[in-house]
This record gives sequence, C-alpha cells and structure tokens, in this order.
Amino acid sequence: MILSYLSIFLFLLLIGLVYYRLARKFGVWDLPNERSSHRQVTIRGGGILFPAAAIIWWLFFDFQNTWMIIGMLWISSISMLDDIYTLSAKLRFGVQFLALTMAFWDLEVFQTVDWYQLPILYFFGLGIINAINFMDGINGITGLYGLVFFASLMVVNTYSPFFQDELLHYEVLAICVFLLFNLRKKALMFAGDIGSITLAYLMIYFLTKWYLADGNWTIIMFLLIYGVDVTATFVRRIQKREKLTEPHRTHLYQFLVNQVKIDHVIIALVYALLQGAINFGFFILPQGYPEPRTAFAFMAVLGFAYLFFKNWIRKKYLLT
Repeated sequence: MILSYLSIFLFLLLIGLVYYRLARKFGVWDLPNERSSHRQVTIRGGGILFPAAAIIWWLFFDFQNTWMIIGMLWISSISMLDDIYTLSAKLRFGVQFLALTMAFWDLEVFQTVDWYQLPILYFFGLGIINAINFMDGINGITGLYGLVFFASLMVVNTYSPFFQDELLHYEVLAICVFLLFNLRKKALMFAGDIGSITLAYLMIYFLTKWYLADGNWTIIMFLLIYGVDVTATFVRRIQKREKLTEPHRTHLYQFLVNQVKIDHVIIALVYALLQGAINFGFFILPQGYPEPRTAFAFMAVLGFAYLFFKNWIRKKYLLT
C-alpha cells in the first residue's frame, strides 16, 4: 500500500514538473497587478494536479462516480481556459451550474431531497466554489486549507465511513505535490482557477454526500474560516456598492499580507491551523457533531471576533 501511494506521489510529481516546463514554454503566467498580493511573475495553473489525481483514482478504481468525474472535467477545463484567457462570467457560471448538476445527479440528490431544497443546495454550491476561488490569493493558502479539509475527512471516514477513501488519499497526495511548488516565499506555481475551483467542487461533493447521509447542517463548519472571511468581506463590499465581480484586496488575509506585511506562508498556516482546530474540536475529537445551538453560537462569536480584529487593522492602517 505504501509503495502504491509512493508511486502515485511520484507520478503526480512528474505531472507537476512536466506542466511547469510546458507552462513556462507557452507563457501561462500570472502577472502581478495593483490587486495582487505578489510581485513576481509566476506560473499559474499548477492546480491541474487536483483533477489529475481524481482521474487517476477513477481509472484505477473501476470508473466509480462517473457523473461526478465528468462534471469535474467540465469545471476544471473551463477554469483552465480562464487561467489562459479571460472568459465571460456568464460562461463560467453556466459551466459551474452544469458541473454541480452532474455531481448532484451522481449523488442522487434529485431523488433524495425535496424540490424546495434544491435552490439552497445550488446556492451554497455555487457560493462555495466562488468563495474558495476568491480566497486563493497568497502562497500556500489553497493547498494548506485543502489539505486540512481532506485530511480531516480521512479521519472522519475511520469512524463514519461515508466517503471514497482512496479518492481522499489521492487528493491529499496531489495537494502535497502542489505544495512543493507553492508553499515557499517565492512560489514556483500558483493553483490558478483550475486548482481552487476543482478543490471547491470536490469539497462540495463530499459535504453534500455527508449531508445526505446524516442530514446535519453543522458540517458547513468544515469551511468556517474561509466562510467568515468571505461573507464579511462580501457584505462590506455590498454596503460600499462595489462591483462584486471585480478583483480586490479587502479580505483579512490580504490586509495581513499587504498592510501588516506578514509572510504569506505564516498567514496560510494560521488559516489552516484554525480550521484544523475547529474540525478536531467539534467533529473528530467527539466523533460526532456539535449541537446546532453550540455551532451557531460559535460561528457568531467567531464572526464578531473577526470583525473586531479586521476593523482594528483597518483603523490602525487607515484603510477604507
């Protein structure tokens, strides 16, 4: 088993190295601009490793969950094209909707849930996809956060076996390979839309599968740290009547990088460790779920703490 995983790791590393050379040759660059949190020209699209790992799993394990894999191919392909070119938001949103539909079909969502729940599932699904994409802005944050998510599910799967264990293992291996290129002061590659959106798609797939099995909404806390940052930033931008589709640098992690001047990797580690602590304290340690009232109270306290800290930074550094 260890030899098998080592082989997969080395094969994914080979894919990463080949992609790095091809991206350099064909100029798949992420060019810094006034909204960026980096200053070096860097290869983008390194997140191609994440769909690659899922496809390898699909090929090796009897072509399971084909509809989900097809949806992943759609969403990762359009995201890769968006990394190279600039595609319209309507096209990207349409493909995301189609990919979610395929994932839901694979999970038999349409046969399981009541019709009035479907808009809620689509709303959260599309929201999570774009939220995780928005949060992909500094070295290491997407890889480490994804590593915490999938590693936590691996632990959950030991006492509540809801998930395809090997797929979780393959994605963890892909993330570890990606972090070799990305978790450093000067990243060699960024995940790009193909990376962040593919990870988000797989996260939604597993969370939906979990929800259908147990019906407990508190599992959304597996994405709580990202959720607080994205939601609070989104609400403030609405209040300021900013165009939500335009790039910006107003997330807390961006303030910490650009104004406070904390190293990218340190902030990425803090975000990942905070989420890991939540997963461990509320799910893994008790091998269950938090009470809904406890979960809601914790989310409210975390939200207030976030707003207090962000407002303090905004005032200290005279930010709008």
